[in-house]
Amino acid sequence: MTPKRHFVPAQTKSRRMRVVAILVLVAIVFAVPVLRNGLRHGVSIVGTGIGQTARSVGGFFGSIGTGFRSKNRLAEENTALRAEISRLTAKTASEDMLAQENAELKAAMGRTENGIFILAAVLGKPPHSVYDTLLVDGGAKAGIVVGQTVYAGGETPIGTVAEVMPLSALVRLYSAPSEKTEARLFPSNTDVTLTGRGGGNFSATVPHELIVEAGATAVTKALDPKVIGTFMKITSDARDPFQTLLMASPINVNDLSFVQIRK
Repeated sequence: MTPKRHFVPAQTKSRRMRVVAILVLVAIVFAVPVLRNGLRHGVSIVGTGIGQTARSVGGFFGSIGTGFRSKNRLAEENTALRAEISRLTAKTASEDMLAQENAELKAAMGRTENGIFILAAVLGKPPHSVYDTLLVDGGAKAGIVVGQTVYAGGETPIGTVAEVMPLSALVRLYSAPSEKTEARLFPSNTDVTLTGRGGGNFSATVPHELIVEAGATAVTKALDPKVIGTFMKITSDARDPFQTLLMASPINVNDLSFVQIRK
């Protein structure tokens, strides 16, 4: 009988030939020193390139992490500095307020020791009180009565007691709208009536021919005159026989913490 022949598919033959060719090539490379060294050098270069790339990528992301940590640290330091600034600002404001109150108390004590004045703390002032009024403590129990003159710093009259409660009193300032206060211009010694215009301001009507110089003041009619208002400007009309003086209180009541009430 004729023996059977085994047919090998063309694809299998082609695969076997490629494998044989690769094996032959590898054998040649490792057999020839020049080729073997070149292959080793190429592999080394590829490995070095991959390593450098990995280090570069790692360094890039590492720098990003460092940047985030630096920003977070700066934000924390900034927050701490802001808190410290706020604390120091509050401390300075408190010390300034205490210094001002101390100065006012020292000025007042020179008068209260001889029993002429009653010292009262300011509880309310514009805009937290009625326009051109002050609310002070003390009241009837401290000996305060309606009509008493109220001073700032023990030297400058600013108004009178208008209403008294058991523990507090209401002071109406001379500058209250339509409030009338008799005074005298200095240095001309001309009697005037100051009319309150609100906000620490006054007006007074005087003869047109009266010359009022810069620095003129309106003072109380007393043996020991006290300044009520200082000259600001004058308005006049040639056809009017009178002119109007505009004056302002020398005291800013919004800065007061204490007042003195004359018994």
